[in-house]
Amino acid sequence: MTNNSLGGVTGSSSAQGVQLTPKNKNEQIGKDEFLTLLVTQLKNQDPEAPLDSKEFAVQLAQFTQVEKLISIDDKLTAQSDAAAIGSMAGYLGHNVVLDSKEVSVKGGQAGQLQIELTRDSGTMEVQFINSRGALVGKKELAPLNAGKHIVSLDGVSTPDGVYTTRIVAKNRTGAGTFQPAFATVGLVSGFVPGPNPKLIVNGREVSVSAVKEVTVGSTNP
Repeated sequence: MTNNSLGGVTGSSSAQGVQLTPKNKNEQIGKDEFLTLLVTQLKNQDPEAPLDSKEFAVQLAQFTQVEKLISIDDKLTAQSDAAAIGSMAGYLGHNVVLDSKEVSVKGGQAGQLQIELTRDSGTMEVQFINSRGALVGKKELAPLNAGKHIVSLDGVSTPDGVYTTRIVAKNRTGAGTFQPAFATVGLVSGFVPGPNPKLIVNGREVSVSAVKEVTVGSTNP
């Protein structure tokens, strides 16, 4: 039997009919498979041509390197996961302003909006638009001075569901309307870790990348 070096093995290998199939996702053998191959080779080597001691030392060194690399990778992965969870947990109990104009209506409650007015407004109308683009409900808001405001959408008569919102504000000093800038506001009550982490805001999962601003305390006006 001819001696075979194990260096650079990345697929399945066999000795005396022993077949090893990689278990990890990247189709590379791990330390257990590597050691099994090495032991199998030693058991089935040709007695008349035993494995050279230098070659055996090289293979043992390769195994040690593989084991250390796997250990380092596991530690880095664990640290990365812990850091990600810690970062997500930092949002808990905080109010966030989202890069979104969608609201979830449930039982007449539709959360809150942050409105930025460049000038004083008269009354404002929040319009609820369904996925087909149809206007299905409205809520009138009181006049507000120029600046940033948080308003609650309570007592909404729109059926439960998720809607896109639009705000039409009347000019306070004359005829005509304008559309102020605004965004959805919500309290972070939980999170979903993973490759694509999500925050639980107002009972809905939202991407962390959708967060524009984080505030502390109640958003009630």
